[in-house]
Amino acid sequence: MKKRCAVFHGAGQSFEIREYEVLPPGPGSVGLTLLSSGICGTDVHIHQGRLAMPDFPLIIGHEFIGRVDALGPDAETDARGNALHPGDNVVACVAVPCGKCFNCRRGESASCLAFGVTYARNVTEAPHFHGGFAEYLFSPAKNLLRIPDGVDPFAAAAFPCGGPTVIRACAYGGGLKEDEIVVIQGNGSLGFFALAWAKAHNCRTVVIGSTANAQRTALTRKLAPDFFFDYRTDAPEKIKEEIVAFAAKLHRGDGADVVIETSGAPNAFPSGLTLLRTRGRYFVPGQYSDRGPAEIPPHLITFRALQIFGSGQYTMDDLETYLEFLQAHPQWQEIFRQLIGKYPVSDADRAVADAAAGRVIKAVFAEI
Repeated sequence: MKKRCAVFHGAGQSFEIREYEVLPPGPGSVGLTLLSSGICGTDVHIHQGRLAMPDFPLIIGHEFIGRVDALGPDAETDARGNALHPGDNVVACVAVPCGKCFNCRRGESASCLAFGVTYARNVTEAPHFHGGFAEYLFSPAKNLLRIPDGVDPFAAAAFPCGGPTVIRACAYGGGLKEDEIVVIQGNGSLGFFALAWAKAHNCRTVVIGSTANAQRTALTRKLAPDFFFDYRTDAPEKIKEEIVAFAAKLHRGDGADVVIETSGAPNAFPSGLTLLRTRGRYFVPGQYSDRGPAEIPPHLITFRALQIFGSGQYTMDDLETYLEFLQAHPQWQEIFRQLIGKYPVSDADRAVADAAAGRVIKAVFAEI
């Protein structure tokens, strides 16, 4: 049996579609048949040359959700000790924290100082299918989580990276509390999940995003934020004025309790600082590549005692929390499922281009 993969050869280059024979999984490894594999903003940044990759052909992609096809020796359980069987749906985590560095020893493996990823291997090395842009994946069993009963894998496909990333950022920043005013900058997949996460914590929510995509706009409104501003048409002064007035009305100080930056636009950062109340918290999981500097007024941080939390990775605990969140909110799974647009692996160039241009909310590879 042969399966296809989209091979990355370097920034800006077209993906090469190759076929390889599916081999039996080795010790500790599980063979997975593709259900869905998302294109993350990180993958777009890699293709644009904003994040460095090894200098050999490889399969990128880190949002693989698959069905267990074959189990190698000593691969009977997932990362949490759940038994794995052929036919089970699982989500793969590519992160490999070292477990030995200063941060890992402190329980901060999401910020490991020697982070590795399972897909950083030459595609010519058997068993070939190391990354997510493929119809098949070999993953260490310890990097898998079985998807719980009641969770639609195509709902899970909307945020398998973005969801845990937001969860980790919020954890670093002390979590979200009921009735807090939470402003989300951006309404892509990362921002969409941040909105859902804040709503689940009974927060008051403000989205600053784009209404250019009608489907994205409609689905954002389905989650009913208290305010939805379009950064293209609503002046920053107007947005700030309304947020400050909203906080005053709720007797919550002089701005938002929390701002979550998910847009990745450098100029969003200084704007976000101005929206926070005194002692407010700024969570920054969205600036995942170097898109240039932003000019900030550091005295604002000092005089308003602002708290800033960066977060660029997540842990297996966060991924488990994400799946539990989906299981606990079945009413939202159909909305999340509507976010995804499916592409065959053979159409990788178009899928990545559509993701980069925002023509699709969440592009995923899937059997069509």
